[in-house]
Amino acid sequence: MNIILLITSLGTGGAEFSTLTFYGWVKNNTNFNIKIMCLKKADPSYDLNQFGFEEVHYLDKESFWSKVKEFNEVIDSFNPQIVHSVLFDANLIGRFSRIQKRSFKHMESLVNQTYSIHRLNDPNINRLKLEGYRFIDFITQIYGVDHYHSNGKTVADHYQKKLLITPSRITNIPRGRDFNPFLNRQDLISGFRNNLNLDNKVVLINVARHEYQKAQTVLLEALNQIKHLDKKYILLLVGRNGESTQLIKNNISEYGLHDNVKILGHRSDVPKLLAASDIFVFPSRFEGLPGALIEAEAASLPIICTNIKNNCEVVEEYKNALLFPVDDAKILSRQLENLILDADKRKLMGSESYRIFQKKFTINSVHEKMLKLLERLRNN
Repeated sequence: MNIILLITSLGTGGAEFSTLTFYGWVKNNTNFNIKIMCLKKADPSYDLNQFGFEEVHYLDKESFWSKVKEFNEVIDSFNPQIVHSVLFDANLIGRFSRIQKRSFKHMESLVNQTYSIHRLNDPNINRLKLEGYRFIDFITQIYGVDHYHSNGKTVADHYQKKLLITPSRITNIPRGRDFNPFLNRQDLISGFRNNLNLDNKVVLINVARHEYQKAQTVLLEALNQIKHLDKKYILLLVGRNGESTQLIKNNISEYGLHDNVKILGHRSDVPKLLAASDIFVFPSRFEGLPGALIEAEAASLPIICTNIKNNCEVVEEYKNALLFPVDDAKILSRQLENLILDADKRKLMGSESYRIFQKKFTINSVHEKMLKLLERLRNN
């Protein structure tokens, strides 16, 4: 079977990582021919060699319709049975090509809540423009998409409501992650912690790009409310720069948190950073199915996160996670204090995290489900 993965970019995000990981597995475990195509370059971006691929093909034309035409030429030469598109811009190219060519099946991955009420509150979002996108999204999906893969039930429900997609057109398969190779490797982790000057403090970690969605500013506000614990913890902010980067830096200065917060930026050693940490904190306002939480569970970390439905598909309240409402820095500060001061609770919750990971999110079981979905789509 010939498959084209059409993705907006190879930027360092959860959707990109999950999709590339899956197709790297497909390449190594089947005789399928996989072609990866992108609309634009990103910095930072993933190295395809990490996933077993040698090249990516970019659609070089400037205009949207020129890109559709260029993609149609690839369809004619490569003759794919399936085009799998990921992220909005790539989805639109795939839809218009599907409407014109009718020679392949088009599957899209639903990976976020694009039209969430919390996204509408983002000061960087134009509400009228977003509603315009939703109208285009609704119209073009009717004839341009054969099937959807959703990475979570909450995400599927969102699009059923916002785009009126029937449930039969969506298959829900969660994200998966590999086992953390540094778990319980104290010989490696101790030295790593020393190199980062983490001393003997409780290490909090947040892994997310710097955007309104990820709400790192709420986390900093919560830390400002527990100044009496300044000597006991340190926070690692891991993720690429974005719209909120400057605001994050301003908050650190305003709250006097320079000694408590390390901005590490984009890192290629996230599994090691997670294994070297003590608490994972995730204050996101909206999500898809958060791969970052799954990675935290694979690292046997206790979790503090918002009580949005997407997060609750991954964590179990009181067992491995303490929850708080979106934007509620006051309750978040209480949950932080709770875990910072209770090492026994951290250990018990961390064990529960690892149990949940093993039960629901190991990578091979997820890959097998995705492969069956592709085969079913091809045969229908």
